[in-house]
Amino acid sequence: MVTVVGIGPGHPDYITPAAAKRIAEADVLIGGKRVLSSIDVDGKDIYYITSDIKSAVKVVSENADRKVAVVVGGDPGFYSILKTIRDRLPKIAIEVIPGISPVQLLFGLIGREWQDVALVSVHGRTVDELKEVVGHNKKVCVLTDEKLTAPEVCRYLKGFGVGGRAVVGKNLSYPDQELVDTTIDEVAGMGGLGSSILYIEKV
Repeated sequence: MVTVVGIGPGHPDYITPAAAKRIAEADVLIGGKRVLSSIDVDGKDIYYITSDIKSAVKVVSENADRKVAVVVGGDPGFYSILKTIRDRLPKIAIEVIPGISPVQLLFGLIGREWQDVALVSVHGRTVDELKEVVGHNKKVCVLTDEKLTAPEVCRYLKGFGVGGRAVVGKNLSYPDQELVDTTIDEVAGMGGLGSSILYIEKV
């Protein structure tokens, strides 16, 4: 049995009982180093996910007859390795245990609903993919990476005359959590804030 388990934004407090149960039952754990450092891995066979996604998929395939837990941060249904595993291993039955997304945590921290927010990721993509999404939506939440950071995205949007509120959440739930609630103009002038979540509300 292969289970893709979401463990939330990072802090153990956000791991659901269902996720903890599947992890405890697993013989094999597959995940990123930071993700696996958040859970108890004693007595398990451990395989780390790196930029070589093919290797991770191969490990899943080779261990499909065992209890495998592919552990991901946030929720498996939101920009995780789940789709890759399904596409490349279509004959393997996969169970999915949802997790709390850092996006949910961000909106919880600022005390607002998010059912009317467009969600997009520029992680490993180009910033040009934002133009259409931002053009058609007043509220957009963007997953950024170390290259296309929140300030870089805001500079891009500012170049198109987009202004308004900008909220940046970095390392959410960790001790070094950062939360910046300001404007697109202000974030555009900042440095750092890579691999964060950016929420913009146009005016």
